Amino acid sequence: MISYDQIREVHLEISSLCNARCPLCPRNFHGYPYNDGYVEANLTLDDAKHIFTSTFLKQLNRIYINGNFGDAVMNPDTPEIVEYFRSQNKNLIIDISTNGSARDKSFWQRLAYAKTNVLFCLDGLEDTHHLYRQNTNWKTIIKNAKIFISAGGSATWKMIQFDHNRHQIDECKQLSEKIGFTKFELV
Repeated sequence: MISYDQIREVHLEISSLCNARCPLCPRNFHGYPYNDGYVEANLTLDDAKHIFTSTFLKQLNRIYINGNFGDAVMNPDTPEIVEYFRSQNKNLIIDISTNGSARDKSFWQRLAYAKTNVLFCLDGLEDTHHLYRQNTNWKTIIKNAKIFISAGGSATWKMIQFDHNRHQIDECKQLSEKIGFTKFELV
């Protein structure tokens, strides 16, 4: 068994809210709203400070803020939480996986300034992305990624390969390089 002081990485869900309707997501039933008692909530900055003490944050190497149960961009406290983590551990690797289809310029700039790595989930080009990432806007995601990258952020284009988008993989990779994404990840 691992002890508290041996923990070096944390997988964190800071929101159970999401603006997307992805068909395979547990929040949805084939892309349609479905909630079988699923609690919708956000982790607040006060919650984060209570749970993640300075001592604990200093022992960590990485925090992965994922979107299995919600999207970090739906939590209005995301920049403040990330800035708090960064203030306690300058070397902490902070990764956020998101559909990237929400928030304003300031939100994305603050994540970049806090040296956050953002994985933008872009499943194809404008004509195919929405087939899986329903209710998201490809142009908004690209705009937000450009804001984040231009502010110094490290961005990954994360693409799930489906039958409907596999013909666009090379073009997506080329576009990711043109825009300035650090990496292209195919799942």
